[in-house]
Amino acid sequence: MSETTGTGPAALERDIAALKEDVARLADTLSTLVSDGAATAKTAAENAATSARDTAVSAADELSASIEQNPLTAVLIALGVGYVVGVIGRR
Repeated sequence: MSETTGTGPAALERDIAALKEDVARLADTLSTLVSDGAATAKTAAENAATSARDTAVSAADELSASIEQNPLTAVLIALGVGYVVGVIGRR
């Protein structure tokens, strides 16, 4: 806020005008900071989603390759899981 000298209504009006300018600049600065923070959060969320998708695709590819290499084991595991789910479902 700018310094003013003197007293009276004119000095008070100058102080109020300076205060209004300071508040307007502060509001602009806060608006910019919030916008920048939102953009940063959006970018971080997009990066996390991309990373999660890449990890899921990689895991699916590894599982598919494992099933192709050991089909009998995969079938036995599937039967075991199905049996456990069936037993739990009966209760």
